Amino acid sequence: MGKLYKSVFFDADDTLFDYPRAERAALLACITEFRIPIEADTIVAAYRRHNRDAWQAFERGETDQETLRVERFRRLGAELGLALPLEGIGGFYLEALSRQSQLLPGALELVRELAPVYPLALITNGIAFVQRRRFAASPITPLFQAIVISEEAGVAKPDPRIFAPALERIGVAAADVLYVGDSVTSDMAAARNAGMDFCWLNPSGAPVPEGFAPAYVVAAVGEISPFLGRLSRRPEGKI
Repeated sequence: MGKLYKSVFFDADDTLFDYPRAERAALLACITEFRIPIEADTIVAAYRRHNRDAWQAFERGETDQETLRVERFRRLGAELGLALPLEGIGGFYLEALSRQSQLLPGALELVRELAPVYPLALITNGIAFVQRRRFAASPITPLFQAIVISEEAGVAKPDPRIFAPALERIGVAAADVLYVGDSVTSDMAAARNAGMDFCWLNPSGAPVPEGFAPAYVVAAVGEISPFLGRLSRRPEGKI
């Protein structure tokens, strides 16, 4: 049996929500809407590179979300020689993405298992209207007692202040929380900065980066519950 935490916090995309499926569906909608004459897999692969780079720049404080929304498509067009209508395609993509609420295998089952025992929070670096619509369409969302979105909070991971609204809402200290996420630069760094234990969802089996010490490393969300143990009652806290 592992440490008896008082709360469990989760990242959203690539931890509970199947972001690659959501992203691909939204991009396919863009290809159809804007009649992009390039094979879908080429578009998806190139966009994912540029989107990752843009979000990492955002995490480093080098850009803002408004710029990010357009910049990833500007880079995509430049790489593939496409004259994309940047404002139009950026907005259309976000609208299409906001309709995608696919979950990773085992995510709903895990959260249903944990919710009667631990107060749960969802912490995401996301665009608010996109994430709110995706979460509203998912059966997983009502199981969370706090949801924090970076655009609404005014601070983004890896800044540990993003956890403050959830810590206050649930009534726990950071040291009593297990945070589950997939990203080294966003989630793992935020947990370290906040003094939280971190469970790294690491399906590729990558080595632990230098300077980090996650409490747990798992390949899939279904592996998480065994080390959380079982509590006879819900921990006390402001619910």
